[in-house]
Amino acid sequence: MERGRLIAERYELIDRLGRGGMGEVWAARDRVLHREVALKLLHLDGTVHADLPRRFEREAVAAAQIVHPNVAGLYDRGIHDDVLFLVMEKVEGQTLTARIQAESPLPLTRALAIAGSVCAALEAAHRAQVIHYDIKPHNVVATDDGQVKVMDFGIAWFVQATFAMARSSQLAPAGTPEFGAPEQFLTERGDRRSDLYALGGILFAMLAGQPPFTGHNGIVVVRRKLDEEAPPLDAFRAGLPPEVTALVAELLQRDPDRRPQSAQQVQQRLQALLAVCTAAEAPTTALPPTPSTRLVHDTRREPRPPSTDSWNHASTDETPFTPDALLPRRFTNDLSIEFARTAVDIRDAREAGPSDLVSELTRRGCTEVVVGVYTEQPGPHAAPENPVHVSVQVFAFPDAATARDAHGYLGDGGGGWHFTVWGTRDGDGLTPCPERVHRSARWRYSWRAHRYLTAALAYRADLTDDRSIGPWLAAAARRAAVSGGPQNHHGT
Repeated sequence: MERGRLIAERYELIDRLGRGGMGEVWAARDRVLHREVALKLLHLDGTVHADLPRRFEREAVAAAQIVHPNVAGLYDRGIHDDVLFLVMEKVEGQTLTARIQAESPLPLTRALAIAGSVCAALEAAHRAQVIHYDIKPHNVVATDDGQVKVMDFGIAWFVQATFAMARSSQLAPAGTPEFGAPEQFLTERGDRRSDLYALGGILFAMLAGQPPFTGHNGIVVVRRKLDEEAPPLDAFRAGLPPEVTALVAELLQRDPDRRPQSAQQVQQRLQALLAVCTAAEAPTTALPPTPSTRLVHDTRREPRPPSTDSWNHASTDETPFTPDALLPRRFTNDLSIEFARTAVDIRDAREAGPSDLVSELTRRGCTEVVVGVYTEQPGPHAAPENPVHVSVQVFAFPDAATARDAHGYLGDGGGGWHFTVWGTRDGDGLTPCPERVHRSARWRYSWRAHRYLTAALAYRADLTDDRSIGPWLAAAARRAAVSGGPQNHHGT
C-alpha cells in the first residue's frame, strides 16, 4: 500500500504507523465523515499465515461487541481489492511500553490508575463475552488528554461460541510470552482469568520496571512461567503497600483457580487501593482518630457536624448522609460533556427497586438512599433537543466490608438487578421513570468508595433503542458513578 491510496472509495491512506502479525496499520482520513481514523489492513495474497484471515475476522466481530470509554472503538470493516480492512478509532497518545521506558518505575498511584482503566476495559469485554488474550503494555495507550485506551482485540476468543467462524482451537497459540498467562501456551488456551494474569504482569512492569519473567527468547520465558511461580514484587521495589504486592501475587498465580475470578473483583480492589494510596500521598494536616462505625444517618435528626478534616479518603464514616455531601452539583464526563444536577432527595430504600433488591439492601443495613438526576447540558457535543439523563443512587452501608460485599452482589457483576430509574418531575422533584426505560438503550455503572456504593444509569430522553449511542451513555454513567460518594464532602 502507498500513501494517498483510497480504500473502499472512502478512506485515504495518510501515513503508515506500523506492520505486524495482523498486516499493516495506517493513519487515514475518512472523506465521508471528515475525521481521522486508523486503518488495519490484511493483504490476502497467499503469502500470509493460513489463520490470519480468520483472526482478522474475529477482531472485527470482537471489537464490535465492546463499547467502553477505555476501549478503542470500531467504526467499519470490509474488503477492498482482496484486502481486508478494519476502520478503528485513531488514538493519539503514548503506549504504556514507551511510558514505562521513560518513567520506570511509575509512581504507585499512576500505576494503580492505569491498571484500573485497563481492568475497566476488561470488565466490559468480559461482559460482552470477549477475551482479549494479548493484554500487554504495547496494547495500552495513554491519550493526550490523560485517558487510557486498550487496543487490538485481534486474538480475542469468544466465551460463547455463537459466531460462525473458526474455533479458537483451530488457531495457533496466541499471546506475548512476557505477559501471556501460562495456560495460553498449553492446549486449553485459558479463559477470562488469563486476561487478569496479564493485567498482573502489566502492574508488575509498571511498578518494577520490568516484566515478572524475562529471558533471552520467548521459549525460555514461557518455560519459566510453566515451571516457576512469579517472583515477589517487593523483591524488585521495596516499600510498596502489602495490599498491592498481595494483589499482584494473586493475579500472577500459575493456577487460574488461585487468581481473582473476575475483572469486577479486581477493579474493586484497585479502586480501594487507589483511594487509600492517593490519600497517603496527599499533603494533609494531622488526621483525626478513626471514628467508630455507625449506621446510615436518620434524616429526622440533625447530622453530627463533621470535623474540619473529616474527609481524608481513608475514613469516611463521618461524612453526612446528605445529597450535597455525596453528590456533586455538576460533573463532566470523559467525552467533555457537562451534566448538571436537576433534582435530588433522600428516599427510603424500599423505593430503590423491587422487593428482592430491597431485601438484600435491608439485610446489609441499608435503609435509605440519596437519589440524584443529572441532565446533559448544551455544548459542542450535546444535543439539547434530546439530552442524555443520568439516574444516580448512593447507598450507605454500616462499614466498608459490607459495602464491598454489596458491590459484588448488587453491582454491575450482579444478577441483573432492576434498579429504579429516576427522572425529574415537571417543575421540581423526582419521579420514577416509565417502565419502558428498561427496554431502551441504557448503560449502568457502579462504584464503591469506603461504605458508600453508587449506582448510575444513563439513558437518552427519547428512550431510543439505538445502541450506537452506547459510548455516550457509558461515559455519562461511569463519570456519574465515580463522581458520587464521600469525596464530594469537605468539612468546614
